[in-house]
Parts: sequence; C-alpha cells; structure tokens
Amino acid sequence: MFRTQLSNKDIEKINVVLQEGTLGFGSNVMKFEDSFCSFSNKKYNIATNSASAAAFMIFAYLKEMYGTCDVYTTSLGFTSPAWAAKHFQHNLYFVDVDDNLMFSSLHYKETRRESKNPVVVMPVLYGGVSTIESFELCGDEIVVVDSAHCVTPTISCDYSFFSFHPYKPICTSDGGAIATDNEEASNYFKKYRNFGRLSAKNTYNIIQEGFKFYMNNLNATIGLTQLPQYQENLQIRKENYNKLAERYDLLSHDINSSYYFATAITDEANALLEENNLSRHYPMLHQTEYYQSDQSLPNLEKIHSKILNLPLYCEFPITQ
Repeated sequence: MFRTQLSNKDIEKINVVLQEGTLGFGSNVMKFEDSFCSFSNKKYNIATNSASAAAFMIFAYLKEMYGTCDVYTTSLGFTSPAWAAKHFQHNLYFVDVDDNLMFSSLHYKETRRESKNPVVVMPVLYGGVSTIESFELCGDEIVVVDSAHCVTPTISCDYSFFSFHPYKPICTSDGGAIATDNEEASNYFKKYRNFGRLSAKNTYNIIQEGFKFYMNNLNATIGLTQLPQYQENLQIRKENYNKLAERYDLLSHDINSSYYFATAITDEANALLEENNLSRHYPMLHQTEYYQSDQSLPNLEKIHSKILNLPLYCEFPITQ
C-alpha cells in the first residue's frame, strides 16, 4: 500500500492539493492520463472514479453506437462490468474458463449464438496476467478487456478498463480508467464522466448523457506518486509469488503480468480460506441470485471450490 512508500517529495505534492483545495477535477487528472499511456499502450486514457464507472461508460457507448450487442464474458469476475452490460440491455452470455481461469475461446466458439447483433467479448485478466495465450476469436468481435487486475495489458483489444483501488498494482484511495485508440469514443467518455457537459462561455451545455464519473484531483495526485514506484512494487510482488510457489503449484504469470495475486487450484482451498480469513475472488456470477443464468459452465463449476487466491502486495504468513 502506498502509505508506507511515500517520499517527502510525494507527500508535499499531496499537501499542495489539500492546501489549495483543488480536490475535484483538476490538472493532475490530465497529467495522470498522459503518464498512464506508457502502461496501457493506448493513445487515449480517460481517468475515472472507479473501474465500475469505466465499464458503465463503455457499455453506454456501445449501446449508443451499435444498439443491442451480444456480450460474452466469464462468470468468474466482478459484478459491475457484467451488470453494466445488462443495464444497457445488451444480451449477456457467460463463457467458461480454461484451466488457468481465463476466458475459454473454445467454449465461446462452441456456444456463440446465431445473431445479427454486434458481438462483444470481455475477457478478464484474472490475477494480473497481461494476456491470454489461447485467446482466439472469430474476427468480427469488439474486444473489451477487464484489466482491473493488470496495469500493463498486452492483449489486443478495442477498449480496456482499469482499477486503482487500494491493494491494486497501482493504487489510489479509489479510481479507474478507460484506455482506447478510438478518438471518438475518448471524447464521448470525457464528456460522460462530467455529466455530459460542454463548456459554453460562462455556463455549459448538456450535449449527451453522463454522470459524475471523473477521477478527482487528489486521487490523480496520489496516482502520480505511484506510477514511478510501479517497477519496485512489482518486484516485491514477484518475490512474494516465488516464495508461495515453493509451497503451492501456482498458476503462472507472464512476463508483463502485474502480479495482483497468486492463484492455486487446491483441495485445501476452503480450509485455508477459513483459517486465514480470506475470501474467494469471485462467486460464479451465473449462479448468483441476480443473474440467474441456467448456462452450464462445467470447467469453472468443477474447480471453483478449489480456487485459492493469495495476496502479493506483502509477504503473506499463511497458516501451515
């Protein structure tokens, strides 16, 4: 967590924002966006107050541009991206995972519906990996990547969204971002995050739908102090991963992974979760009360109770 890693210079940057009272939208938001380009590898980066807000805006844009889409994503993920697709009345379909808990292209191709709707696939870079080696699509999809666990994705996509919540590889008190090479979409997101407003002399006009989804200046300032420390923090995460790997057969991370957490598939999972006061990321969305899907996802259903996720931001003293 950043509070133990701030230099006096970083603290002074935060103090300036506090003393000036520039806590809302401010210049450091744009500075953070410009700096984050080197992480996302996308031309346009739009800072938001959360990954949930980022996903919400993406599916709002897709609905406005293309109408109802068929959205395919894994059941092993956080609820807000799937909920955003459902909220904008896209057709939501869950896809099974492979043995590494990643979006199964094979299952997707086997179960893809015949439809005239545009197709959106939303893989989750689970645990912080930067890509999915077996990610093969039909070629006509819009790809939205849930990169809330990874700040350096290398997977090919049209849109990606990020989370900078505490314990994430880059953290603020709360925050997120969208990354894209689509200039039109970027302009839409920038207006959406600020209530759909467009400045006009001494007032403003409302030109589209929108909400208060922007990252505030204080969180952007905290984020700017964290970006230069990413490599150092990443090394700590890698070292902790290697220590855990001495005991567990962990799922592998690629060279560009952010090492958000370490994952083992083990019969000990339930006992260790209880003994160490850990929770499982995540419940299977298709079996929750809200989503109520009758889809069968055999591989995820078989291994879900065996998933053990261990934190990497610190050395974790797991019960023997």
